[in-house]
Amino acid sequence: MDVLACWRLRDWATIAGLAGDAPVMVWDALTTSGVWETLPDHERAALHWCLADGRRISRAWPLSTGVEEYRPQIVALCVDVAHFAVRCEPGRAEQWPEADPARDGDVACAVESLRQYAALPVVWRAAVLRQMQRHRRRLLPGPAALGDVLAEATKHAAAGERPPPPDYADLRTIDGPELVHRIAFLPRPWQVEVMRRIAAGADPVRAESDAGCAIDGVRDYGVRVGSWSRR
Repeated sequence: MDVLACWRLRDWATIAGLAGDAPVMVWDALTTSGVWETLPDHERAALHWCLADGRRISRAWPLSTGVEEYRPQIVALCVDVAHFAVRCEPGRAEQWPEADPARDGDVACAVESLRQYAALPVVWRAAVLRQMQRHRRRLLPGPAALGDVLAEATKHAAAGERPPPPDYADLRTIDGPELVHRIAFLPRPWQVEVMRRIAAGADPVRAESDAGCAIDGVRDYGVRVGSWSRR
């Protein structure tokens, strides 16, 4: 993990190989130790996502001229693999400084965010995703907290109000109702992980797309993901 965390200082082939191997090693450790059976489904989805990202990175290096385009995936992979390594050996957490101590709280917030989001009418779900994307793409100033956006949407929806219509920039970058449908079509544990990633700064469109690619990717490991199939 130390080598993977220092990805800027290592050659691309080494980083790609470690990205593919590290999630598999942690997955094996979780399953053989019995910890895997204790994990909630959304945490299993998060590790499955790591497996898929690791394989995608490991297969990319011969075809890519550099590692920079995979920076977000590698950084997220380091944090998540370290998190699950700590779950295997909680008494040795100091050996995994890449693990984020706030991650458990972030996951709990994602579960609650999905509950609030799913309770909204479709037009308000689309409005929430549009607003998060506007901030991610700097069409609106400053960061936006997903919890705050959901709370505001819930208040206005309860009052019977309708959200403001999309701007021209929204229509060029996001089809809100279609994205709402695509997220709803994902298995629920994966929806939780999508919410966690959006809250952490991911573009909603990219988060949903990456989830679909990850679900397709983990099938190489023989993982069954409900009845999900790419449409």
